[in-house]
Amino acid sequence: MEIPELSCSGFPQINQPMTAVTTTNSKNTVWFYLLFVYLVFEYGRLHVTLNIDFARPIMILIVIFTGMILLSNQLFTLKNKQLTLLWMFIFLLALFIPFARNNFYAYQCTKTMLLYMPFIVSVIICVNTTERLKMIVFICVLIMMYISIYAITHHGHGPGNYFLDENDLSLYINMWIPFCYFLFFYEEKWVLKLLYAVSLILGLAAVVVSFSRGGFIGLIAVALTIVMFSKRRLISLAIILITILFIILFSDESYKSEMKTITDTKESTAIERIESWKSGWNMFLDNPLGVGGNNFLVRFDEYQTDYFKRGMWGRVAHSIWFTLLPELGLGGVIIFSFMLYYNIRDAFHLKRISIPAMKRETIYLNQLGQAFIASLAGFFASATFLSVLYYAHYWYMLGFIVAATSITKEMQMMQTIHLQKSE
Repeated sequence: MEIPELSCSGFPQINQPMTAVTTTNSKNTVWFYLLFVYLVFEYGRLHVTLNIDFARPIMILIVIFTGMILLSNQLFTLKNKQLTLLWMFIFLLALFIPFARNNFYAYQCTKTMLLYMPFIVSVIICVNTTERLKMIVFICVLIMMYISIYAITHHGHGPGNYFLDENDLSLYINMWIPFCYFLFFYEEKWVLKLLYAVSLILGLAAVVVSFSRGGFIGLIAVALTIVMFSKRRLISLAIILITILFIILFSDESYKSEMKTITDTKESTAIERIESWKSGWNMFLDNPLGVGGNNFLVRFDEYQTDYFKRGMWGRVAHSIWFTLLPELGLGGVIIFSFMLYYNIRDAFHLKRISIPAMKRETIYLNQLGQAFIASLAGFFASATFLSVLYYAHYWYMLGFIVAATSITKEMQMMQTIHLQKSE
């Protein structure tokens, strides 16, 4: 199996010294490759499978990332709106700790978000060329393939952590299916084309095997977004229709029956979700500034509706929005909304960018921009029905979007300098 080449016209290799394009030297080469190791352990849960959990490899890597960030002196030079807003988001979570009903839950939530930051900042610092961007996206697709194969062979469940629940698993896969689709059209080598095609099929099969209705809704959102924003609309529509036919022909009756209940608001789990959202709304009205991270479940029994016949302490919101609204209040909603706006803006910027002198790199970034848009659509369509606000997926994707946008700005600057010298 091949991986994307490490040299592209106009860009240095990873181990080359600084050029006019960007600072890429041997000092952060090891740092960059450790990002792959982190992702494998974070999502593949190999330390659990191999029974080496005692070593806490993820925590060790977080400490290494933190040390490298501090030694690089780059943390305070990163001027980026999403990163600034993310620090504000974490600071807001920390403010709730002394005031929340359950201080420990609020602390744990803040710690979880804070521990994501070394990886996110490392991505923004280290992924500074299109070659590195291609490599890390490629690794993420390989990890998604592994998760999909695991789910297919384990009745829709993943290897642990984020993937114990089939709904959470399908949400993650929906986020990476668009990258398989768009990069299939970008790649010229048949080996890589085949790999992306296989990963797409495996991802779709895993979503079907998961029996997740939220996953199916997310998949529909991904499909519609691909058709809306793809330059190959007819081809995209044809592929989607073939996929639907494939699902109809090869899925069993139990799966079809399960998906038919999506629009049934009187079905038990649908009613419970709606009633939980009502409780979340009432909780927000009473606490417009928020009740603190992970404290929805602590306060739920105070606001549960008459539908629930007993005390339901510990019930989660089953929605990213009705987790955000009551837990972090208006301040959290404003910060989160701005982050989402800038992520979407940057994704569309990548989709539209045109740098004639770097045509091949431009095409890759265009495809990546479309994949980011579809990925966000799939995530939020599924997340509307899941309590995944503090899961890593969206926050890591933010890091990838910021890194890709930073590379784009560097390329545009070099194009401008080149034109000025030509004149």
